[in-house]
Amino acid sequence: MRVYKEKEIRSVDDWFLYAPPKMGARHWKDGRSAKELARSWFRNNLAKPPEELVVLLEARFGRGTTFHDVKPECTVQLDEFDGEQRNCDLVALCKLGTSRAVIHVEAKADEPFGDLIGEYFDRKINSVSNVPERIRRLSLGLFGREPDEAIRKLRYQLLHATAAALIDTKANDAEFGLLLIHEFRSASLSHRKLSRNGRDWADFVHTFPELATARIEKDLILGPISVPGGNRIPASVPLYRGKLTTELTKGAQV
Repeated sequence: MRVYKEKEIRSVDDWFLYAPPKMGARHWKDGRSAKELARSWFRNNLAKPPEELVVLLEARFGRGTTFHDVKPECTVQLDEFDGEQRNCDLVALCKLGTSRAVIHVEAKADEPFGDLIGEYFDRKINSVSNVPERIRRLSLGLFGREPDEAIRKLRYQLLHATAAALIDTKANDAEFGLLLIHEFRSASLSHRKLSRNGRDWADFVHTFPELATARIEKDLILGPISVPGGNRIPASVPLYRGKLTTELTKGAQV
């Protein structure tokens, strides 16, 4: 397994040096998602997938999980618009059983999944921003309809994370993709914010017809789903979605 961005990453310090979070040192703190994600892939100072991740994958896809390239802080092009695209916390190319797969990991402590789609759309509608058109295209590609009241109540980060996972899976000629929320919990986090994230994740998952009645639990992979597709979003790529929770030790808390 190779962890790299511009150069090979051999430690947590290298991770921060070559693939720092967007806000740099402000987001690189004990107990917060960026640093804890890096630590989870370099336990015992070795580049290795988190044990709990392998357990989760093998419970769903069977034994024989092999990781190849692991890339933190990747960018996926959502459309032709200028400006910021999708920034992925981690992308892993791997083999799950006999299938080639792409895993997109979104790391979380108790940070939100971005703005509500409706509020973000309304803030940008009378500006020169391409955000409203991007939201409209993503909504059509994933749900087959423009943003209605149900879609407006979802979180924008989950919208573009799902689209990026599908686009990237297709680009890598993988047989399926997985969008995985890796949540890092400690006693110092806000239970209210964690509960909010749980509701937001469940609401987003239930928006897809295949998962409308799915029971949402931690450490569970659901799907696959299929989407109508459109623009860069492929219609022919199966996408799973899941959530993994890691309980941090006392020494790793904020």
